[in-house]
Amino acid sequence: MIDLIDKNWDYIFSQDGDDYFLDVVCGTVAVFTIQIKLDEVEKAKYLEKGEAYLDELAGDVRWYPAEYLKRRV
Repeated sequence: MIDLIDKNWDYIFSQDGDDYFLDVVCGTVAVFTIQIKLDEVEKAKYLEKGEAYLDELAGDVRWYPAEYLKRRV
């Protein structure tokens, strides 16, 4: 796995072959991370919009972590 983008205390975006992973720092007092594998729709949006889309997706994961826990890898 290769780290493509590392935003300290925000997220790490990685690639493993054709798969992309986003590892997002979440929480306030209790800090934790949620790493998800981008699905096909998210992957297409990343390829279209680039880092701006990752910033948006990381914000969604951070604000609504319960929505992404089932996708945690």
